[in-house]
Amino acid sequence: MRFVNTAAWRLRSDVEERLPSPEALLDWFHANDLVSRGERTALQRAWKSDVEAANSLYESAIALRELIYNLLIARIDGQTPRTKDLEAFNHFLTAGGVGATLAWRAGDYAWRATKGVGSLLTPITLSAAELLTGIRSGKIRQCQDERGCGWLFVDESRAQNRRWCSMGDCGNRAKAHRHYQRAKGYALKSD
Repeated sequence: MRFVNTAAWRLRSDVEERLPSPEALLDWFHANDLVSRGERTALQRAWKSDVEAANSLYESAIALRELIYNLLIARIDGQTPRTKDLEAFNHFLTAGGVGATLAWRAGDYAWRATKGVGSLLTPITLSAAELLTGIRSGKIRQCQDERGCGWLFVDESRAQNRRWCSMGDCGNRAKAHRHYQRAKGYALKSD
Protein backbone atom coordinates (compact mmCIF):
# COMPACT_ATOMS: atom_id res chain seq x y z
CA MET A 1 0.00 0.00 0.00
CA ARG A 2 2.89 2.37 0.74
CA PHE A 3 4.05 2.11 -2.85
CA VAL A 4 0.61 2.96 -4.26
CA ASN A 5 0.44 5.95 -1.94
CA THR A 6 3.59 7.48 -3.45
CA ALA A 7 1.11 9.35 -5.64
CA ALA A 8 -0.73 11.76 -3.36
CA TRP A 9 -3.96 13.68 -3.83
CA ARG A 10 -5.20 11.19 -6.42
CA LEU A 11 -8.73 12.54 -6.38
CA ARG A 12 -7.63 16.01 -7.44
CA SER A 13 -6.55 17.18 -10.87
CA ASP A 14 -3.04 17.99 -9.60
CA VAL A 15 -1.84 14.57 -8.40
CA GLU A 16 1.40 14.92 -6.44
CA GLU A 17 4.14 12.56 -7.62
CA ARG A 18 6.33 11.60 -4.68
CA LEU A 19 8.68 9.51 -6.81
CA PRO A 20 9.71 12.11 -9.41
CA SER A 21 12.86 10.33 -10.63
CA PRO A 22 14.72 7.02 -10.73
CA GLU A 23 16.85 8.27 -7.83
CA ALA A 24 13.76 8.95 -5.73
CA LEU A 25 12.50 5.46 -6.55
CA LEU A 26 15.80 3.95 -5.44
CA ASP A 27 15.65 5.99 -2.22
CA TRP A 28 12.13 4.63 -1.65
CA PHE A 29 13.34 1.05 -2.21
CA HIS A 30 16.06 1.60 0.38
CA ALA A 31 13.79 3.35 2.89
CA ASN A 32 11.36 0.42 2.64
CA ASP A 33 14.10 -2.22 3.07
CA LEU A 34 13.80 -3.62 -0.45
CA VAL A 35 17.50 -3.01 -1.08
CA SER A 36 20.41 -2.70 1.31
CA ARG A 37 22.66 0.35 1.48
CA GLY A 38 25.32 -1.50 -0.52
CA GLU A 39 22.83 -2.58 -3.18
CA ARG A 40 21.55 0.96 -3.41
CA THR A 41 25.08 2.32 -3.91
CA ALA A 42 25.81 -0.30 -6.57
CA LEU A 43 22.58 0.52 -8.39
CA GLN A 44 23.30 4.25 -8.24
CA ARG A 45 26.66 3.64 -9.91
CA ALA A 46 25.15 1.34 -12.52
CA TRP A 47 22.38 3.81 -13.30
CA LYS A 48 24.84 6.66 -13.79
CA SER A 49 26.49 4.67 -16.57
CA ASP A 50 23.19 3.34 -17.97
CA VAL A 51 20.59 6.09 -17.71
CA GLU A 52 18.31 4.24 -20.12
CA ALA A 53 18.11 1.24 -17.77
CA ALA A 54 17.33 3.53 -14.83
CA ASN A 55 14.59 5.30 -16.76
CA SER A 56 13.16 2.00 -17.99
CA LEU A 57 12.90 0.60 -14.48
CA TYR A 58 11.42 3.88 -13.25
CA GLU A 59 8.75 3.86 -15.96
CA SER A 60 7.96 0.21 -15.20
CA ALA A 61 7.66 0.99 -11.49
CA ILE A 62 5.24 3.86 -12.08
CA ALA A 63 3.21 1.69 -14.50
CA LEU A 64 3.10 -1.09 -11.87
CA ARG A 65 2.01 1.38 -9.20
CA GLU A 66 -0.88 2.58 -11.37
CA LEU A 67 -1.90 -1.00 -12.20
CA ILE A 68 -1.98 -1.89 -8.52
CA TYR A 69 -4.01 1.24 -7.80
CA ASN A 70 -6.53 0.36 -10.53
CA LEU A 71 -6.88 -3.21 -9.24
CA LEU A 72 -7.34 -2.03 -5.65
CA ILE A 73 -9.92 0.58 -6.66
CA ALA A 74 -11.85 -2.08 -8.58
CA ARG A 75 -11.80 -4.19 -5.40
CA ILE A 76 -12.96 -1.27 -3.24
CA ASP A 77 -15.78 -0.45 -5.67
CA GLY A 78 -16.83 -4.09 -6.03
CA GLN A 79 -16.19 -3.89 -9.78
CA THR A 80 -14.58 -6.34 -12.15
CA PRO A 81 -11.07 -5.09 -12.93
CA ARG A 82 -10.26 -4.18 -16.50
CA THR A 83 -8.85 -7.14 -18.42
CA LYS A 84 -5.89 -5.09 -19.65
CA ASP A 85 -4.97 -4.19 -16.05
CA LEU A 86 -5.05 -7.83 -14.97
CA GLU A 87 -3.01 -8.92 -17.98
CA ALA A 88 -0.40 -6.22 -17.41
CA PHE A 89 -0.20 -7.02 -13.69
CA ASN A 90 0.20 -10.72 -14.45
CA HIS A 91 3.03 -9.82 -16.81
CA PHE A 92 4.84 -8.24 -13.84
CA LEU A 93 4.13 -11.36 -11.77
CA THR A 94 5.57 -13.74 -14.34
CA ALA A 95 8.38 -11.64 -15.83
CA GLY A 96 11.75 -13.25 -15.21
CA GLY A 97 10.64 -15.72 -12.55
CA VAL A 98 9.97 -14.89 -8.94
CA GLY A 99 13.15 -12.89 -8.33
CA ALA A 100 12.49 -12.55 -4.61
CA THR A 101 13.19 -14.37 -1.39
CA LEU A 102 11.59 -14.25 2.00
CA ALA A 103 13.68 -12.38 4.56
CA TRP A 104 13.33 -11.69 8.28
CA ARG A 105 13.49 -7.98 9.11
CA ALA A 106 12.77 -6.19 12.34
CA GLY A 107 10.86 -9.13 13.79
CA ASP A 108 8.74 -9.89 10.71
CA TYR A 109 8.87 -11.51 7.29
CA ALA A 110 9.52 -9.38 4.22
CA TRP A 111 10.19 -9.90 0.52
CA ARG A 112 13.66 -9.12 -0.80
CA ALA A 113 14.71 -8.74 -4.45
CA THR A 114 17.33 -11.27 -5.53
CA LYS A 115 18.02 -11.10 -9.25
CA GLY A 116 19.31 -7.79 -10.48
CA VAL A 117 17.54 -4.57 -11.33
CA GLY A 118 14.48 -6.20 -12.93
CA SER A 119 13.63 -8.00 -9.72
CA LEU A 120 13.35 -4.77 -7.72
CA LEU A 121 9.64 -4.65 -8.56
CA THR A 122 8.99 -8.29 -7.64
CA PRO A 123 8.47 -7.79 -3.87
CA ILE A 124 5.98 -4.99 -4.58
CA THR A 125 4.14 -7.12 -7.13
CA LEU A 126 3.99 -10.14 -4.82
CA SER A 127 2.83 -7.98 -1.91
CA ALA A 128 0.05 -6.48 -4.04
CA ALA A 129 -1.02 -9.93 -5.25
CA GLU A 130 -1.11 -11.15 -1.65
CA LEU A 131 -3.18 -8.14 -0.59
CA LEU A 132 -5.63 -8.58 -3.46
CA THR A 133 -6.13 -12.30 -2.78
CA GLY A 134 -5.72 -12.44 1.00
CA ILE A 135 -8.10 -12.07 3.91
CA ARG A 136 -7.45 -8.33 4.14
CA SER A 137 -8.68 -7.65 0.60
CA GLY A 138 -12.18 -6.85 1.84
CA LYS A 139 -10.76 -4.25 4.23
CA ILE A 140 -9.13 -2.04 1.59
CA ARG A 141 -10.53 1.50 1.66
CA GLN A 142 -9.86 4.86 0.05
CA CYS A 143 -9.50 8.00 2.16
CA GLN A 144 -12.69 10.07 2.13
CA ASP A 145 -10.99 13.38 2.83
CA GLU A 146 -12.97 16.14 1.10
CA ARG A 147 -9.81 17.74 -0.29
CA GLY A 148 -9.12 14.68 -2.46
CA CYS A 149 -6.43 12.73 -0.61
CA GLY A 150 -7.31 9.44 -2.26
CA TRP A 151 -4.74 7.36 -0.36
CA LEU A 152 -5.57 3.70 0.08
CA PHE A 153 -5.39 1.88 3.39
CA VAL A 154 -6.42 -1.36 5.07
CA ASP A 155 -9.17 -0.75 7.62
CA GLU A 156 -8.13 -2.74 10.67
CA SER A 157 -10.56 -0.94 13.00
CA ARG A 158 -12.88 -3.07 15.11
CA ALA A 159 -16.05 -1.62 13.57
CA GLN A 160 -14.60 -1.58 10.03
CA ASN A 161 -15.81 1.99 9.55
CA ARG A 162 -12.59 3.98 9.24
CA ARG A 163 -12.97 6.80 6.71
CA TRP A 164 -9.54 8.41 6.56
CA CYS A 165 -6.04 7.26 5.73
CA SER A 166 -4.81 8.73 9.00
CA MET A 167 -6.60 10.20 12.00
CA GLY A 168 -3.55 12.38 12.60
CA ASP A 169 -3.88 14.03 9.20
CA CYS A 170 -7.03 13.77 7.10
CA GLY A 171 -9.26 12.56 9.95
CA ASN A 172 -8.14 15.33 12.28
CA ARG A 173 -8.66 17.95 9.59
CA ALA A 174 -12.20 16.68 8.88
CA LYS A 175 -13.11 16.63 12.56
CA ALA A 176 -11.67 20.12 13.10
CA HIS A 177 -13.64 21.38 10.10
CA ARG A 178 -16.89 19.87 11.47
CA HIS A 179 -16.20 21.40 14.88
CA TYR A 180 -15.55 24.79 13.26
CA GLN A 181 -18.80 24.56 11.28
CA ARG A 182 -20.80 23.64 14.41
CA ALA A 183 -19.21 26.46 16.42
CA LYS A 184 -19.80 28.91 13.59
CA GLY A 185 -23.45 27.82 13.37
CA TYR A 186 -23.86 28.18 17.14
CA ALA A 187 -22.33 31.68 17.06
CA LEU A 188 -24.75 32.74 14.30
CA LYS A 189 -27.76 31.39 16.23
CA SER A 190 -26.80 33.19 19.45
CA ASP A 191 -26.50 36.60 17.75
